[in-house]
Amino acid sequence: MLWDRVVMTEGERETLAIALDHAWRWYENRRSRALTLLQVLVLCLAISGALYGAAIQAEMFGLAGFVSAGTAGIFIAVEQEATRCHRSAALAADAVAELQDRLADALGTEKIRLHQRELESRAASPEYLGHDFTKWVMYLSVVVALSGSVYTWFFLP
Repeated sequence: MLWDRVVMTEGERETLAIALDHAWRWYENRRSRALTLLQVLVLCLAISGALYGAAIQAEMFGLAGFVSAGTAGIFIAVEQEATRCHRSAALAADAVAELQDRLADALGTEKIRLHQRELESRAASPEYLGHDFTKWVMYLSVVVALSGSVYTWFFLP
């Protein structure tokens, strides 16, 4: 490695540790936003489901169809925001990996290469036709929501 046994002053090590902390906080912030987004999705789905059920029970099929179509819009918006958060976190993950390597070399401690060790132990995400499995779940969810609105508008009245 380029940084093998790099001699650093205490100030340089401290600066490197601060940079690593900054990159890690960026990564952690983006990942926590993604979890918050998942919680918002579950809440929106609960509200949409209750509204859809109430509209069907009241025989307001037009409203129920719009609720179902709106749910498809929610899925699309959540998927786009989740993709943005994932890409933003990936930016920090690269910085974290590099800074951990530099800090491990400067301190002579291999155990601090946590990002590398995590990647080695993590299973690959399943893919189908070039897309991550979670994207396919979102695509299917949008199709189901739109199908529900078509069914509600044309087959229930």
